[in-house]
Amino acid sequence: MTQYYFLGTSFPPLMIGQVPQVSFDELRELLRMNLTPPDWAKFVDLLRLIDLSNIRAEWLGVPFDEQGNYPAQQLEEALLMREGLPTFMLDYLDKYESSEDRLRFFSSLYPALYREMMEKYPSGFLHEYYKLEREIRLTMTALRAKRFHRDILRELQFEDPTDSTVAGIIAQKDAPEYTPPFETQILKAIFTRCADDPKELHKALLEYRFDKLQELEEAGPFSMDAILGYAARLLLVESWNKLDVGKGTELIEHLSR
Repeated sequence: MTQYYFLGTSFPPLMIGQVPQVSFDELRELLRMNLTPPDWAKFVDLLRLIDLSNIRAEWLGVPFDEQGNYPAQQLEEALLMREGLPTFMLDYLDKYESSEDRLRFFSSLYPALYREMMEKYPSGFLHEYYKLEREIRLTMTALRAKRFHRDILRELQFEDPTDSTVAGIIAQKDAPEYTPPFETQILKAIFTRCADDPKELHKALLEYRFDKLQELEEAGPFSMDAILGYAARLLLVESWNKLDVGKGTELIEHLSR
């Protein structure tokens, strides 16, 4: 396993709410010049969630996140030519040909992404990263379904009902409120405290992610997992710095679509 001693010692500290000393674009170029091809491919996979949001933005004609793997024009070409896209995305394009259907069933892409990435990386940072994102999404979906009296079976229609987390949510479909597993109960506390303030809820979830990702980096400061963790945390810092109330509302709603 390659150890990146130069990179590991060159990253300035990160903190939510403070302007980072290095931008994500600068970090990307530094990694492009220094990572081995297999490790660069891991960095590309780290950004698949952003790519997914950008695909939806492309189809809706809404603002684009430049931190993904593709500039807007390249993403349009990738979708048209079906090149460089993960398998689950190619399957989706084959299954749904109209723009209407692709937007209607778009939420099915999230469990597909989590499943493909966690199978591709059975251990290490990327496995834990996508596991964390899946836990947050499922928990927020369940909590919002209870708060807004949504049909949880419909909300989870694209999930595997035999999965333990999904089965636990479904088992509580008739309960007055959702009680998450012990390891994610803090998410319920965050939601209860901030549900009426989208900006504060988004910030609290960013901080929760930030702390969790920092724990994953402790395996070794010069490893590829540590570099991926730093990149993921830098994305969170920049996300908070760009946040406004309107975008906060959009992002929180996006969690349960």
